[in-house]
Amino acid sequence: MPLVLQASWIGRRVVVRRVVGRGSDGGLIFGDVVGDLVALGPDEATIDTSRASEIALEKVALPHIAMAKIVEASAADVLALQRITAQGIRSSETAEVGGWLLRADPDSSWRANSVRPLGQPGLAMDEALAAVQRWYGERGKLAKFLNPTEARRLLDAELGERRWDHPLEASVLVARIDTLSVVPPQQDRLLADRGIGISLSPAASSSWLARYRTGAPTPATVELLGRHDCVQFAQLDRDGQAVAIARGVVDEGWLGLSAIWVHPDHRRQGLGKAIISALLHWGQSAGATRSYLEVSSDNEAAIALYEALGFWNHHDYRYRVEPTAEQLAGHPAWPAY
Repeated sequence: MPLVLQASWIGRRVVVRRVVGRGSDGGLIFGDVVGDLVALGPDEATIDTSRASEIALEKVALPHIAMAKIVEASAADVLALQRITAQGIRSSETAEVGGWLLRADPDSSWRANSVRPLGQPGLAMDEALAAVQRWYGERGKLAKFLNPTEARRLLDAELGERRWDHPLEASVLVARIDTLSVVPPQQDRLLADRGIGISLSPAASSSWLARYRTGAPTPATVELLGRHDCVQFAQLDRDGQAVAIARGVVDEGWLGLSAIWVHPDHRRQGLGKAIISALLHWGQSAGATRSYLEVSSDNEAAIALYEALGFWNHHDYRYRVEPTAEQLAGHPAWPAY
């Protein structure tokens, strides 16, 4: 483990071993502190060791630290967050095959039309996959899994051997809201000086929807986006035109950010940070203490922006899509994944 804490770890869960005293023989006695690193000054670190109903901030003198390291997300942590992110986009239909959550919606997005393997199916693999494929087939859809790659690596390998392709990969980034680098609440005046207005609404405006994906979303998409009891649509306007949009939802203390978009002509002007900040402030007022967002793993520009704000990679996932009969017939020797 490194000998010192690092500023880039702020907001992360850490374990710190520090000197707590000396024994009767004069030897050093060490103790561990486990929690979120929330502040790091020149002389001491502040670690949030709070539990359910007990709030606790512990100050640790830097000279007393012997070792420190980041506590990586466990499989249980990943699956718990997957359960939260599933609430951010609420499909119109759900079913279960044991611990697998099946989701379907008239909207075409993969997140709303895929299996979340949050637990074990409770059936033999052949039987479980047949049930999944039958359920999606009845809805005219190919079966897809949203598979956390590490937490469900055995399932991922099994699907790969069965020739389920993985065309898309994504990362889930997270952060403690109180450790993020955000624009202050007074940003409205600063934006107004640049001729930009900012608004938040529980319903998406026609101009917001016109900027979503390729514009003119279907009624099913509009319904899916608004199907939440704690949602806000953020929008930045300039000269009557939406130049940036984003969507935020709060579930169980987590603020989920999605649909973050800035007009190409207005990028690199801080608008992405401004619209995210607006939703972060709203999320805190709605009881959120942490935030997550999902981003395509190859979107380097977006990932750089989010990491600059203080988000970090919690876990990755990939989609696995069932092969069609034509694919199986035409590709008898697919590569192993």
